This record gives sequence, structure tokens and C-alpha cells, in this order.
Amino acid sequence: MPAYFSMIMEFSRAELDFDNMKELIAYIKHAGLEFKGGAYNAENETLEDIMDWNQKKLEDDFELGYDEDAVNDYKQMYFNYGGFSEVRGFIMNEEPIRGEYTFTLLIPEEEIVIDAKTYKKDAVDKLKAMASKLWILPKTRTMQTELELGEGISPEEDIRDGALPSACPFAIVSEKRFGHMDTANYDAEHIEYGGVILTPKDIKLV
Repeated sequence: MPAYFSMIMEFSRAELDFDNMKELIAYIKHAGLEFKGGAYNAENETLEDIMDWNQKKLEDDFELGYDEDAVNDYKQMYFNYGGFSEVRGFIMNEEPIRGEYTFTLLIPEEEIVIDAKTYKKDAVDKLKAMASKLWILPKTRTMQTELELGEGISPEEDIRDGALPSACPFAIVSEKRFGHMDTANYDAEHIEYGGVILTPKDIKLV
């Protein structure tokens, strides 16, 4: 199994209502992600069926128990995007902290990463284009990226208190959060709908 690059959208459970997953579907499609099929326990299901299942799980505040069968968990999905060999998406509840949930996209690291500070420009440009469109989803708090051996993303509430987002190689935060961050070590690109793409200055794109 290859190492995976992660792009993670952070949401607050306080904003969970009856149609969060329907909204996410709309922006997934808007961003150019083409549904390929369900993963594991959802191979023959539609994207809508998978997200209906995930919506109910979120409403029930479900977390898979250590001894519980994985067929009861949130359902995952595969997408086509940008020529990557694999793009897998999944929901995690109460991540990275209680009161939050995330939507994560996984792509094999070798298709994006050369080393911890060097990335393939063409791949990163495709990911930024996708991320900028996903950011439009109004309930999105942050979008962060990390490598498989990373330490995880920084919750928005920690960023509010001075923590830095995980940006391997970029993150998106709100203009409001950006205005209170120490951004001396980042290049900043202001995008639509109040977002700022942050790229560490020591990152190289080749």
C-alpha cells in the first residue's frame, strides 16, 4: 500500500443540518471530481446513496467502536480527477477534535511529492484549483494538506489561538483567520469567497 497525501476539509458539528452531505456533493461535482464508485462496503452504490448513509451517521454522531464491524462505518468513495491514479474520499466524525468532522481526499504521495519540501508543480496546481472550488462550500472552516507521516491538521480553534495550519504544500484559511496569523513564512494568495491560500516559503515546486 503506498503512502498517501491528504487534503482535509474541516467542518463544525454545530452547523450540521439535514443537507450537509447534499451540499458537499454539489461542490464535489463543481470542483471537477468525477464519482468513480464506492469503496469497500459501498462498491455498488451511487454517490447519493453513500452520502445519504454518511449524513445519517453524522446526525447520529456515530464513531466506529474498536471492536465494531467496519461495515457500520462511514462509507468511502473513489473519484477521477486530474489524471491521478487514485483519489479516495471519506468522512471522519469528531476529527480532529470533538465537535468537528472532516472530509478527506487521499492521493498517492508519489504522484505529488518529491520530498518533504519539494512537490510536483503540475500536481499541486491541479489540487489548488480543486481546493479553491471546494472552499466555496459555505460551511468549510479550513482546508489543510498533510503527508502520511504528518502530525495531523490544526483545528480552526487552535489556529485562532496562534497555531499554524498544516500546509504540505498549502492550506486555505479564511480572511478573518489570516488577519490574525503570523504569516511571515508564507506566500499568500487571496481567492474568492473570503479565502487565502497559504504556501510555506520554503516549499519548492518543480
